[in-house]
Amino acid sequence: MSNDSIFKTFLVAFLLCVVCSVLVCLAAIVRIDKEAYNKQLEIRKTVLAAGGYQQQIDDGGNIDELFTANMELKLVDLATGEYTTAVDAATYNQREAVENAELSVKVPAELDAAAIGTRAKYAAIYVDKSGTTILPVRGAGMWGPMYAYISIAADTTTVKGLTFYQHAETPGLGAEIDNPNWKKQWPEKQIFNASGKLALKVVKKGKYNAGASDAINTIDGLAGATVTGDKVHAIIKYWFGEHGFGPFLAKLKAERG
Repeated sequence: MSNDSIFKTFLVAFLLCVVCSVLVCLAAIVRIDKEAYNKQLEIRKTVLAAGGYQQQIDDGGNIDELFTANMELKLVDLATGEYTTAVDAATYNQREAVENAELSVKVPAELDAAAIGTRAKYAAIYVDKSGTTILPVRGAGMWGPMYAYISIAADTTTVKGLTFYQHAETPGLGAEIDNPNWKKQWPEKQIFNASGKLALKVVKKGKYNAGASDAINTIDGLAGATVTGDKVHAIIKYWFGEHGFGPFLAKLKAERG
């Protein structure tokens, strides 16, 4: 058969298309895997930062190794405050759960300080080997939703850190929630007062008084960003209330004595 035959021409063209298709598919798979890994890495980095490992990260510590050695993923049933295995923790996506009627609940208007409307029934939390608990929180910001992790020490009331990982606050104003100097205020603050009532609050910039009796429960706000400060305060109010992590922390405190 001649090398110039129509059959051979079509055969070569077909094989070339197959090879190119395989290469394109492989490239897409590699890209997807890389994107998934980068997303996972960013989550781990955020959780570690909130949990008090920022210095190790800054010093070049391996994020995957730090996370694997120190963090354990668990699911909490927010209605009961108990750990649950109702869904698979490894594949559970809390954001997607909010859009699933079977995995979410409407937030009563009178309790919806954070203006989220709906929340997932289960929360994916991380427990550090030291007993620190890293909790996901979210709420409405000035220009869009705000997402963060806040870590609580083993005593269930002392804050160890707060890190926002997604928001649309105004650069130079509300976006200063990312400023390390502002975030440094959070460690050692107390969420609840001596009576067990929620006391942690964000006040307008300049209203913080280090000598006041409630200074241990107070965060100084951001200059020119009163609205963002109020939004952060609202997030704290909701997620540490009865419809958020309040029942879970109460049970955890009782168990730990």
